[in-house]
Amino acid sequence: MANPLRILIVGAGIGGLTTASALARIGAQVDVIDDKPEISVAGVGFGLRINGLRAVREIGMLDDVLEIGHPAPGIDNYDADGTLLSTMSYGTRDEGLPGCVTMSRMAFLEMASRHARANGATFRMSTTVADIAQDAGTAAVTFSTGDGADYDLVLGFDGLNSQIRRVYFGEKFAPRPVGGVAWRAGLPNRRKIMQPIICQGYGGKIMLTPLSQDTMYMVLTVAEEGRPRYDTSRMAEIMHDRAADLTRGSTFLADALEDVRAAENVAYTPYSTVWVPYPWFRGRVMIMGDAAHTMTPYLGSGAAMSIEDGVVLAQELAKGQPLLDAQLEFMKRRLPRVRAVHERSIESMREEFDSVTEETYLARIAHLRHDEPLANEYANRLLRMPY
Repeated sequence: MANPLRILIVGAGIGGLTTASALARIGAQVDVIDDKPEISVAGVGFGLRINGLRAVREIGMLDDVLEIGHPAPGIDNYDADGTLLSTMSYGTRDEGLPGCVTMSRMAFLEMASRHARANGATFRMSTTVADIAQDAGTAAVTFSTGDGADYDLVLGFDGLNSQIRRVYFGEKFAPRPVGGVAWRAGLPNRRKIMQPIICQGYGGKIMLTPLSQDTMYMVLTVAEEGRPRYDTSRMAEIMHDRAADLTRGSTFLADALEDVRAAENVAYTPYSTVWVPYPWFRGRVMIMGDAAHTMTPYLGSGAAMSIEDGVVLAQELAKGQPLLDAQLEFMKRRLPRVRAVHERSIESMREEFDSVTEETYLARIAHLRHDEPLANEYANRLLRMPY
């Protein structure tokens, strides 16, 4: 770039850090701020499917992702008693890439932070935006620390409860509860599973996902209305009891459930979604990732959509076109793709939770045996589409 763009990224999560590298690699001067004192994340692990792997390859992170992650070719679906219902592939090895790689969230953030710094991005922690004054040529940002700087573009990658979205797009786009929750815990991989296991229970599921030969994480998803507060000292016990209720006393996952009792890192997350319609910018202020399109994790692509956002924006800015044209081209490419994944992820969640009674549970089991592999192939093809 003849005149390097100055870009501020608000939020040092998966999307913000990868976007910092994507933009720095095209010559932009990138600053990253975050309200936390150090880079951290709630949750244990996550996965990147073909679309996410393509995106991290484009910004030079693929080798490190493969080093810290665990390739997972597919998912085995079981009923509550341990009967194998179907095995679903994550898709062919397009372009030589695994169908999915699962990894520690914290390990990914640490790696992405190193890449962003190596590419020239600078970081300020314990810092938020106090004000943004825009004119035709700049966005003048005042920080919570009292100082400020001028930028060509401000990107809100500050997540579900985004400050940037609330202030510059309005309260009408606040998160909406969708009636489901997730309980997560890191566990020893005693079964030495090599790909995820899903156990469909009564009203939800238990998923075991390997992070390595020695570690895995469990995700328990159930329907739950409201936002009850739980005793933090009893989280492991509560998660165990929820899982036992789903399987109605089955011994299929009894060993993993027993390990939950000793887990020290149980995370409880009520599901909420965000959808901001066209456009995701107000002048020189844009929102991306979960700030614009938080989705349920049922296509395993919430993180990948955030990474894609940054890659596509970098591609459009690299063309040297006026900022507005780059923003409009970005929206043309992103809106229909993200909308399709967003809607399908919610549909999948609701289908899973409709299994509380014996009748609906048996219908769900029949679906997993006969129809879910086809629905999964639709997801594979959707995610393999160019971004």
